[in-house]
Amino acid sequence: MPIMINRHRVSTFVKKNLPLFEILLVVIISIPAFISLLRTGYFTMHDDQQIARLFLLDQGIRQGAVYPRWVGFLGFGYGYPLFNFYPPLIYYLAEGFHLLGFSLIWSVKALIITGYLLAAIGIYVLGKGLYNRKAGFLGSAIYTYFFYHTVNVYVRGALAEFFAMTVLPYVFLSLFRLFKKPSLANSLIWAFMLALLILTHPLIAFPAIIYFGVTIIYHLWQTQGTKQKIIFFSRTVVGGLTGLALAAFFWVPSILEKKYTLIDAILTKELAYYQLHFVYPSQFWYSLWGYGGSTAGMQDGMTFQLGKGPILLAVVSLVLSLFIILFKIKKAATEKAVNTLFFVLLLVFSLFMCLPYSSIVWDKIQYLWYLQFPWRFLTFVALFIALVGSSSIYYLELLFPNKAITTGLTIVLVFSMILVYSKYCVPQKYLLVSDQSRTTFPEIAWSISKTSFEFVPKRVKTTKTALGTTTVAINQNQLPKIPYTLLDGDARVQIVKNHFQEKQFIVEAATPVIFRLNTYDFPGWKTDIDPPVVNFNYAAYLDNPYKLITVSLPAGTYTLTFRFEDTLVRLLANYLSLISFLIIMFIILKQTIALSRNL
Repeated sequence: MPIMINRHRVSTFVKKNLPLFEILLVVIISIPAFISLLRTGYFTMHDDQQIARLFLLDQGIRQGAVYPRWVGFLGFGYGYPLFNFYPPLIYYLAEGFHLLGFSLIWSVKALIITGYLLAAIGIYVLGKGLYNRKAGFLGSAIYTYFFYHTVNVYVRGALAEFFAMTVLPYVFLSLFRLFKKPSLANSLIWAFMLALLILTHPLIAFPAIIYFGVTIIYHLWQTQGTKQKIIFFSRTVVGGLTGLALAAFFWVPSILEKKYTLIDAILTKELAYYQLHFVYPSQFWYSLWGYGGSTAGMQDGMTFQLGKGPILLAVVSLVLSLFIILFKIKKAATEKAVNTLFFVLLLVFSLFMCLPYSSIVWDKIQYLWYLQFPWRFLTFVALFIALVGSSSIYYLELLFPNKAITTGLTIVLVFSMILVYSKYCVPQKYLLVSDQSRTTFPEIAWSISKTSFEFVPKRVKTTKTALGTTTVAINQNQLPKIPYTLLDGDARVQIVKNHFQEKQFIVEAATPVIFRLNTYDFPGWKTDIDPPVVNFNYAAYLDNPYKLITVSLPAGTYTLTFRFEDTLVRLLANYLSLISFLIIMFIILKQTIALSRNL
């Protein structure tokens, strides 16, 4: 008996589930970007700290700290204010996978896969909203396989920056939604997206404010009527300030307390000095693919090319958008063409900021120096070249209205992007390692600590390497093997607690003793002695090159407790974030109740 197909039901089913089909296609498009990760083991990268940082966050949480600003092991075994300065969001996401049962290694891989998928979906929704569905698919392919996107994962291992590229399309999407409908709900979405970007990568969020500001001005120019301009502007400003407040618990201390660290000595000078890392124009067209680093001149070991495909598509879009504006082909199309020219201007500015010609800007805005690498503006290049290049398919369909041809062309272009650029989405080398081997004390305290120590207190003794760069003056045999040292006197010491942010000891001193905690003396550490004695800090008088917490005790039995607490700056920032969050929750709850009453 032949099977009868009800075409109406099929059509209704497809229309009802079309968004899911679209997302499924976007997922399929992005799979080749991360399929090489779906094998046993880990892989080499420049910033090979991801497993260690995730492990330390996990341990800190298990020790009872919801947000462990201070972690152990790092800082050459003396502890480290890692999450007081380093953005925490990606590690909390990875921790979610770990709590679900994934290993540390697979949790990091799951984070990367999630980043790819969310980025592809975000740019698709953005491109679809700005142009059409085909532009969304093409933009998703361009963005997913953009060289710098790949470099961040498989070469640099800069996962915070990689995930900033995931969040960025959603921030712009929330801003465009707010322009279309300046409601309180859209203002709050814009606030949340901005906060997420700051918590993902503040060094990307800082220059992003320039783009957001220009975009807001552009939308004000587009908005008709003074009243509508005021509503849009006020909603945008309130949302922006709310986003800053939500993320204040992180960015306020990270800015105000960096003066206590080596950040200024390391991140803005020596090999990280921005003048050494400009890109030359020819490198945008072609530069050799490699797994090396960035150097002065054009002999870089990593690529900065944009890809000939995205460049050519962007040129086509520019030409077609100018043609549509000049000949005023349909009002809606002209408006979209003007949008494209706006994105072209942002794209050109982003490219300019990578080039040596922009040194006049870098020289004057010193906070940019913390970006270290002008080529970090390729993050924004990726977004705008994807939007500009993908719009070409919209203009072609407008000028040559044959949907079958433009659909076929979109498929060809998407698969071309995948075939040409996915071959770079592979690590240089796979490593057959385990969680255990990557989280031992020597591995983190020495191997990992040597590669990143900019948050070490600035008073710690440093020296110069053979390359002339600053490093902590310590050898591997000097790493602390236990959490304390008795510098003088005779005492029996019992370790009661040895957590990252709280350490407790019972000291039975037969003679006066000098007790040194093998932890850097950093703002926030408090010492409690029971029974109380006159506590004298010997750090300034004894040989203490690493500025460790040191106390003197007379003979007797004492309970020594050391706690890492929030400074006034951290407390105020915490309260600002908490109050902002509670106000938002109250507004959402109030609107939900009002909506339910109207149903």
